[in-house]
Amino acid sequence: MVIDAHVHIATDENENFRARVENVIRKMDDNHIDKVVCFPFSAGLEKQKKLAELIAPYPDRFIQLAFINPKAADAKEQLLYCLDRLGCRGMKLHPWFDNFSVADITLLKPLFDILNERKLYCVIHCTSEDYRVHPVMFERLGNTFPDVIIQMAHMGEVMAGEFAIDVAKRVPNVFLDTAITSYMAVIHVLEQCPDKVFMGCDFPFYQFEMEIQKQKLAAADLKDSEGMKKLMGGNFARVFGLDEQKLI
Repeated sequence: MVIDAHVHIATDENENFRARVENVIRKMDDNHIDKVVCFPFSAGLEKQKKLAELIAPYPDRFIQLAFINPKAADAKEQLLYCLDRLGCRGMKLHPWFDNFSVADITLLKPLFDILNERKLYCVIHCTSEDYRVHPVMFERLGNTFPDVIIQMAHMGEVMAGEFAIDVAKRVPNVFLDTAITSYMAVIHVLEQCPDKVFMGCDFPFYQFEMEIQKQKLAAADLKDSEGMKKLMGGNFARVFGLDEQKLI
């Protein structure tokens, strides 16, 4: 099973046409991708409702997350609506877009308490050169909410990849994704923690075939075909029970 854990879907006709759901499905099929984790381009309950409507014809292909701004006055209510009414399987956060810090546990606690109680999933944008988010902040977050699977999107690119790998090695519930990472970052993660990484391409900003080729080149360099299988879907399927034909 090949799974991409980082895909944006257009929910408005003015958004990137490449990310319209029919185009995503076509590109998935072209690249033999079975499932993707998806979310809108930004937070907003109406976007979530539209996304749920768009992907409804393809229940076996998409795992929807709720893109939430934790600073919104009704953030908790939005998350509960998305989980209970729209079938979302977790949450997406973007500290840069929504101007909050991953270190602000007090802000995030109402949302993470829900995820922790339900043993759900959160993807959090993490690139370097931003004081609001750094891989080291994920250590406290992961330890505070040990039953939330936390996916560190972009694993600290471009300059903090080694910090990301170190945190993933120390904290059981923190995982990494490869979206926008360098070829060498994939080499390093396969060498150091091959069981703690999911493939993601950040579609449509990067394309599936680009990401797959990056994984193949890294695996060939290391002569590690098993590591590539883990990265391209095996780890995700194991963590979320998809190898047992269960949804997360």
